[in-house]
Amino acid sequence: MFQSRVRSIAKASSAFAGGAVILSFFTATYYRPIPSTNTSRQLHLEREEKDGRNDNNSSKNTNTNTNTRQSIHAAKNSVVATSISTAEASAPSRKNASFCSERSPYFSREDTPLLLSIAQHISIGATTLAIRLFMNTYGEYHIEDDEHYQHFITLVLGGDGRNTNSVNNDCSNDTKKKVTKAPLITISNHRSLFDDPGVVSCLLPLWIGIRPKYNRWGICSQEYCFNDALPSFIKGYIGAGQVLPIQRGAGIDQSLFRDFAALVARGEWCHIFPEAGVWQWKSLGGRGRQHLAEEEASNVNHDVWKSKSSKLKYGIGKLIAHAPITPRVVPFAHVGMENLLPQDLVTRKTFLKKDFWRGDPLKVHIRFGAEIVFGDLIDEYEAKHGELWKFSSEASSASASANATSSHFESSPSEKELYMKITARVEEHLEEVANITVAQI
Repeated sequence: MFQSRVRSIAKASSAFAGGAVILSFFTATYYRPIPSTNTSRQLHLEREEKDGRNDNNSSKNTNTNTNTRQSIHAAKNSVVATSISTAEASAPSRKNASFCSERSPYFSREDTPLLLSIAQHISIGATTLAIRLFMNTYGEYHIEDDEHYQHFITLVLGGDGRNTNSVNNDCSNDTKKKVTKAPLITISNHRSLFDDPGVVSCLLPLWIGIRPKYNRWGICSQEYCFNDALPSFIKGYIGAGQVLPIQRGAGIDQSLFRDFAALVARGEWCHIFPEAGVWQWKSLGGRGRQHLAEEEASNVNHDVWKSKSSKLKYGIGKLIAHAPITPRVVPFAHVGMENLLPQDLVTRKTFLKKDFWRGDPLKVHIRFGAEIVFGDLIDEYEAKHGELWKFSSEASSASASANATSSHFESSPSEKELYMKITARVEEHLEEVANITVAQI
């Protein structure tokens, strides 16, 4: 009799757990992130085509002077600028999607529906465990366990002053007392399409890494992670893994980027690849340097070549400048993932490594750098141009805060200058860490 009751309880518990899992993924699908329309994506493809023609012309003409290269760079920026207004006009509409909540899926931790919270635990937990299993069987990864890495762990757990009850004078009276957590932003180089989750899922000790509240929010190009060809439940699983879509080529004023900025303002940990693309060069980045691809492919050392143009996109500067509390920014660099998904240095197409099963095991090395501060740059800007507007920590998404921030979120020329200064400092620190990491391999 006792054993029969135990079996009945076990069956009921299994059925309940299975039902909860199924319902949680229905909920994740219902609250899935919605990508933007394809209008500005078409503009992006046209821009890539134009970039390709410009880069081919510049590579053929080895005597091209600096002024000509700057003109090409200005032309590219002009095309990007024209795509911004279109991206805003084609903001994603949750009303037109089937089986989709009209509410924003980016709830605060306290307001997250129970079933969506279960889906987040399953998505993040299962992905983290699978990645750890893969990284520890197919190869190995090593994190430099120094003071910078320990500082990063402390910040993730809310220490070193990140959790605070101090009043924030940069916000309105309604939000001053509610901002209690400084955002954490990590930045890194982008060596392969598998860096997140391949590397990011290995950063934290396992007992921390499987818990959503300690995990990062990330962005993924919508043509990869939120493609129309993907089933909705796959997008729900990815979204439950705390990943948002971003529209490549739509600029820093697009509504999808505003969603990400809202999470930064709320005090979440957000990770970004400021190179905004995979670059497997010896040095950091490659943007604006495609004319050197053939030299790199021929093993010509171009490390001595220096460019005045930034190797990073300046969206990272916008995230930092307008957060209600200046984020804690920590860089890290990694090397080794390019051996799993190598990239043709000329065409930039990615392919799976040859001899996947019989080849050399994957070895990934990760190193953290010192925290980067930007107070002096922000103070300098505000002394000259007045106080920066700050994104509301109460805003949960672009749709929830469009009326409050639409007039501000479109960046002014002076603000873009600040973004570029912030990005230059990020580049300096990230490149230093990246060079050390690469040199040790």
